[in-house]
Amino acid sequence: MTKRVAKPTGRRQLNVAATVAAGLPLAISLIPALTSKKSQPQPATVAAAAHAVAPIFKAGCKLPFDTIKTKSLEIDAKCTLDGNAADNSAKRLENNAKNNFCADGTPKVITYDDFKTLEETADGIDGLRQGLKESRDGLVDILKTAAHPKLGEGSLVQFVAFVLDARNSNVGKGKGENVNCKLPDKEGNDIHIELTMDLADDDPCNGVTAEMSPHFRPETWNSLVGMDLKRPVRITGPLFFDDSHHPCHDGVRPNPKRVSVWEIHPIYEFEVCKDKTLKLCDAKKTSQWIPLDEWVSEQAEEPEP
Repeated sequence: MTKRVAKPTGRRQLNVAATVAAGLPLAISLIPALTSKKSQPQPATVAAAAHAVAPIFKAGCKLPFDTIKTKSLEIDAKCTLDGNAADNSAKRLENNAKNNFCADGTPKVITYDDFKTLEETADGIDGLRQGLKESRDGLVDILKTAAHPKLGEGSLVQFVAFVLDARNSNVGKGKGENVNCKLPDKEGNDIHIELTMDLADDDPCNGVTAEMSPHFRPETWNSLVGMDLKRPVRITGPLFFDDSHHPCHDGVRPNPKRVSVWEIHPIYEFEVCKDKTLKLCDAKKTSQWIPLDEWVSEQAEEPEP
């Protein structure tokens, strides 16, 4: 026998409908919250998004060390080619020269004497430094000799020497360089490299300078600071005339100390020689040179004696 189910009365049907109707606003109000919760990124995604920074520094060309560059550096998100130059045209021109990553062509191999000759040439031109407030064109191809008929600021060069010292420059509260937007930390400043032709000569006044820019600087390049590297190195990059400073002369030892204010800045490539003497390390023989990032990796893999 089939049990009959009592049909709801009109009052009961009304009560059910009223209950459903009363619950609809609450259900509808929960929909955005549920959807919002689902659409929100997971913690890992949020952390990654917060870490990533969009660079405003634009080199204007493919970086010479593009394959090993470091991404998401603070300085690349805060500092342009102009640095903190603002309306100071002289400082803007200087900063642009320091941030020149686009010198091309075959590097010219230069010598220690070339740095001294460049200094003598610049010192012999009246009004040269004063004129740099308006234009740096007077520094281009400034040296014209049989060996180097066209050599000056912006010329892509290679230089072989020993590292006397490598350190993070302008680090600390209230310091920092205009070109690097006055950031005070080591990640936001150059690595200042003192170069010498003789490791027995530890007087930086007899040496020359090269600078590793902080922009996109490869992480392994930072390991050069404090490294006891007693091998010749080959440095590639454009020449820059540091008119904000003067060389050592007549017993005067200004900072930074060097024989010439002409420097390689910024560095495009830094390589270590397979041999240990300058005589055996020919700048023109590429097979003798190991990129610094590879050198660091090889040293890390070698077993301790």
